[in-house]
Amino acid sequence: PKWRRLVANQCFVRKFEVNPFIFNTRRFICTTDVVLSIMDPSQRLVAECLKLFSVKSTVSSVLLGGFCVAADRALRWKGISDHVLLRGLTDNLGHGLVGLWSWGIVSGARTRQDVLNTLLCGLLASLVDVDHFIAARSLNLKDALSLPARPPFHATSLLLATAFTLWVLLQMMNWEALHILPWICTVAWLSHHIRDGTRRGLWFPPIGSTPPIPYWVYIGLIILLPNVVILCLHSGTIIAKARDANLPSISNV
Repeated sequence: PKWRRLVANQCFVRKFEVNPFIFNTRRFICTTDVVLSIMDPSQRLVAECLKLFSVKSTVSSVLLGGFCVAADRALRWKGISDHVLLRGLTDNLGHGLVGLWSWGIVSGARTRQDVLNTLLCGLLASLVDVDHFIAARSLNLKDALSLPARPPFHATSLLLATAFTLWVLLQMMNWEALHILPWICTVAWLSHHIRDGTRRGLWFPPIGSTPPIPYWVYIGLIILLPNVVILCLHSGTIIAKARDANLPSISNV
């Protein structure tokens, strides 16, 4: 009956009165798409990038920087700095927690797999220091901390090349389940190297080392690292959306 159609249409209109859509009898247009459609390509690209970052990830990134400052100050406490074993354990724990926190920002830790990946990133960040014992050929902590040269896992170029090689192999084998692993390795290893870089810089053999990283530059790099990885992981989607954003999509009611 006609009266039922009128009531249904009225309910449908009221449903959209509080919705951020422009509703016009037979069609509605998403206001976000309208804005994107009138932007030039560079503005669309920036807009798509900003969509990736939530308030939660931004706050978490800032808190990560604050944690690094707190962890570095803890290492200078007399009760920790005077004990070689306690200092080494505290420093390594800091590396692990920074890696864990960084991947938590990247993944959002929404699913069980995200949580497992986050734990893996923290573990890999801590395991970098195993090379001290390998290079010293001893389990003695003093021997491991008094090496004449840097151990191999602290070579930034080596670990980045390893992560890239792993990425290429996974792409060739089309192992979708492990496609995220090279990025986990990159976040874990780079976060560790950046923290160590405040003392001796980043080591890029065979080229050499950079100067020591200024303290607040190091904090900024740690904050940026997970967010840059987020952009890299979604770069294909971002570019496609920015390029293909045309007129607003319209669908009949």
